[in-house]
Amino acid sequence: MWLLIFIFVTITLLLGWTLFGYFMFLFFIGLFDKKKQPCFPEKWPFMSVIVPCYNEEGQIIEKVKNINELDYPHDLLEVVFVDGGSNDRTLELLKTEVGKNSLFRIVSCPQNGKINQLNYILPQLNGEIIVNTDVDGLLNKEALKWIAAEFHGNPDASVVGAFCYPDDTLDVEHYYWSAQNKGRLLETDGGTSSIVIAQCYAFKKELLKAFPEDVVADDVYVAFLANTLGKKVIYSRHAMAFETRTPKRYTEFLPHKFRKSNAYLRESLRFVYRLPEMNGFFKMIFLTKVAQQILLPWAFISWLLIAGVLLTMFRFDIVILDTVFLAILFITTNRIFKWIELPDGKHKYSIFTVIRGYILTNIIMLSTGLSYPFFRQGSVYKRINDN
Repeated sequence: MWLLIFIFVTITLLLGWTLFGYFMFLFFIGLFDKKKQPCFPEKWPFMSVIVPCYNEEGQIIEKVKNINELDYPHDLLEVVFVDGGSNDRTLELLKTEVGKNSLFRIVSCPQNGKINQLNYILPQLNGEIIVNTDVDGLLNKEALKWIAAEFHGNPDASVVGAFCYPDDTLDVEHYYWSAQNKGRLLETDGGTSSIVIAQCYAFKKELLKAFPEDVVADDVYVAFLANTLGKKVIYSRHAMAFETRTPKRYTEFLPHKFRKSNAYLRESLRFVYRLPEMNGFFKMIFLTKVAQQILLPWAFISWLLIAGVLLTMFRFDIVILDTVFLAILFITTNRIFKWIELPDGKHKYSIFTVIRGYILTNIIMLSTGLSYPFFRQGSVYKRINDN
């Protein structure tokens, strides 16, 4: 009996930390670490903007126009479209749209795959800050200036990610993004973010010369690398990008999130052997993130099963106390998340959307853990809305 109760209480504490306590801790750390609002530097850094592209004829013109409208000194900016062997009209449209604009370069990479494209162009760039932005990420006008401001205000930062949010999509996808974004902002306010988003992120050139060839999520890798080296990762509230390639049906949503979850887990586990190098704060973040990916779904299922067994043994006291404990943490965390304001505006979600989002998230994480030894993916894949 005592062993069963001990296991039940241990699982309760694991659930309490990974689901709620982690975010409560970050929130209270952030309260005592008052940060200054980023401000534009007197001298702008030279930036190199990479736009990897492959079969983007439906969106490439809008991306070119978006970059043209960015407010940043053109003499301190280079923009390189790196094509990975498109077999549609992407290159034709690019050449027509770019014309003789000296701000832009078009480079054809001999290999497809985003990592190959990034590694091919990185040695050719002149910027002290490298900005990677996907074709389906449209930036707000002052995004590059705010990225420069974040680096200027945080000398220890090696990576800055733009605040990303989806365009027209499912309610559950909007909810998913809102919850994830609030978590990233809590991490940033607490000390450092565990992730940036591929739609737009920037890193100091000295951070890395090339990505490992087997990387499947460059945005996850670059954030974990910086944190492992003791540098900060900032998830900005001011530099913004909205994602135009979004799931419109659950048949798109589920595979898309599964692939993202698998990539995150794969890149996380890449850094397990470097755990001793990490500082205490990021070590806590790292272990929590891995636990959320691998242990959380199983812990939740185990908690329900053991609670059922304890109830049949008339140990209502233990089950009720642990349930009340989790309920208090849930209510507190929910209140904290409501206090966090997102730069893309306030969103209200029905209880049914929240429940669907929670159930689907756990199903995706569970399937990720089960399939991890067998499922492999690269940086070339079938994207949402590809015909």
